[in-house]
Amino acid sequence: SDEFFSKMQAQALERWNDVEEISGEKLLQENGLLFYGEDIGETVEGSVLGAKEVMEKLNLPHKFYATGDDIADAYPALEGCRGKPYSGVCEDTAGHIRASKACNALVKAAGEKCDVKVNTKIMSLNIKGKDGKVVAVTEDGETIIANNALVSCGPWTNSVLESAQLPKLNLEIWQVQWAHYEVTNEVAASIPQAFHFRKEATIDGGLYYVFPSSATESVQNGGKAYVKVGVDFPTGGALNDMESFDYEGSKDVLKLIDEWVEEHLPSVGKRIDTFCHPYTMTKDSYFVMDKVAPNVAVFSGGSGRAFKFGPLLGDCMASLLTGESSPVDLTAFSAKRKELLFD
Repeated sequence: SDEFFSKMQAQALERWNDVEEISGEKLLQENGLLFYGEDIGETVEGSVLGAKEVMEKLNLPHKFYATGDDIADAYPALEGCRGKPYSGVCEDTAGHIRASKACNALVKAAGEKCDVKVNTKIMSLNIKGKDGKVVAVTEDGETIIANNALVSCGPWTNSVLESAQLPKLNLEIWQVQWAHYEVTNEVAASIPQAFHFRKEATIDGGLYYVFPSSATESVQNGGKAYVKVGVDFPTGGALNDMESFDYEGSKDVLKLIDEWVEEHLPSVGKRIDTFCHPYTMTKDSYFVMDKVAPNVAVFSGGSGRAFKFGPLLGDCMASLLTGESSPVDLTAFSAKRKELLFD
């Protein structure tokens, strides 16, 4: 429900269309996006009424549901909403990006200019090499020399900056959990892509989401359908680095997710797996897109919502290193803003 990011998303969709055309891959899946739940004010994912206000302001096609009964009638799989003090708004033209295919498509679109190296780490980064070059050394002992470097390594951002003797940024690392649940094809047809808002209580941060079965194609399903359900709040406190990150997550938070599924999606079946992954957060939930040295630009602080802007963010970061005009005003993403400074 942030108007600034809503406008950015419109630009990003145009660039995703370009990637689809260049790669020949279908990446965008339009299925609508439902925001529903209690009126708890603005959160990192916005709010029901805030989203409705932005959709109206930007003339986005949408439908408003005034009660929990209205939501249950529109989406039978969300029968758990019936009788609840909920409201909801669905943006009809929203959807999801086929993430795995999108990564491959971006590499394909870059063509010979892209040399992908996987399963190795950058062990050192010298930004003051001979003739002003940037010199990176990998875990495998390979030396990579370039005119410029773009540091985009999520929760490892500060580790890389520190190795390059550059100032660290005030970033937080969240441990965030999700899981896949089995569902019949009949039920799957009425499960929307949705965000649910409810009041926080102890370890329950109150923000839950579900992605429809069409968004879980990477799961080997043997002909069955699965939905992805997760939370948008951290397990435990925020971390400063990845040294103590727990990829197993919390059983207590997993229990909350199971209970949410049982309450909101009563027709959904058993949980088949579970995951915990890092979100790199800024205090204001805005990204970092800035130069931190004449030959180094940084992208970080994706705050759990960066991927959908992918090609547009690439354009922005390229502009920082080429000197070309950025398609987006980058002032709000400065690495020097007060939210990124240490006390």
